[in-house]
Amino acid sequence: MTKKPLAELFRAMYHGKYDYRDFIGEALDSRYKPLNLGGSKASKERLVYAPDKTMKIYHSFLNLFLFEYLDVNEQVVFSYRKGVNVAEAVRKHAHSKHFFQADIQDFFPNISSAMVRAAVESAIARAPISDLSDHVDRIVELVTVGGALPIGFPASPLISNAVLRPFDDLFEGFCTKHGMVYTRYSDDIIVSSQTRDELINLAASIEEILQSVGLTQLKLNPEKTKITSIGRKIKLLGLTILPNGTVSFDIKLKHQIETMIYFYITDSTKLRDFSKVDLTKATEQLSGYVNYVNTVDPAYLDKLRKKYGVTVIDTLIHQGSK
Repeated sequence: MTKKPLAELFRAMYHGKYDYRDFIGEALDSRYKPLNLGGSKASKERLVYAPDKTMKIYHSFLNLFLFEYLDVNEQVVFSYRKGVNVAEAVRKHAHSKHFFQADIQDFFPNISSAMVRAAVESAIARAPISDLSDHVDRIVELVTVGGALPIGFPASPLISNAVLRPFDDLFEGFCTKHGMVYTRYSDDIIVSSQTRDELINLAASIEEILQSVGLTQLKLNPEKTKITSIGRKIKLLGLTILPNGTVSFDIKLKHQIETMIYFYITDSTKLRDFSKVDLTKATEQLSGYVNYVNTVDPAYLDKLRKKYGVTVIDTLIHQGSK
């Protein structure tokens, strides 16, 4: 790989449509606006930042030439990565008996500028930017707000994965040593085991490891930390592990999908009424569901083909890829 200066890469990418001098030096306060989605009382975990078109371009450029080169633990991380999905994060646990679920409280807002800086600096050897070390301060400024990683910025997901790399590596080793399986999807942590005892004090172990790798601001949300065991429905990341180890959808979603397919074939008015949106959006929604089925549970998709016809199901799949 031939490395090139940041300015050369930017100008080759945009051919003067966007000014490199602005990218590297302009004030950024006017390039985004905060949106409190949690009601009238603002809180950092509910505050989303909406970037304008130019800021999105800046982030798209940084994702392409820098953040996609950040190192992540591909054995355990299934979020924000091309070619992998939530179902793969769940399948690793399909033959376990006991399941620990937790999430990191206020995940993005508790990722500090210092953590972001460390992630950026870790990519200096891999990224195709020859003078990356000269621009670390500006890059951190471009992707943080108020000293933290904002919800809503296009670069935030990729950065978050890299920030947690030291934890992922250490905790994966801990789990392997104790006969447990670990996967992470964004801020959701899943650990499974053949014995329940291994999971009982796991929350404390996770927080100790977070502390040990310098991620001192990251804590688990106690209200969303739980242990479940086979003998009852196992739901992980919105998916269900069936008794035979198959990962599929909750039965309610299956009923919804099949009802929509039936109306799609027989009565477009009923499809619209059932979906509570116009017909075009209802069809797009159904197409999205069918493509999700194709990704998560191909065996169930085959059942849909047999029940409703190959042409109908494949038409919905291809409609979603347009």
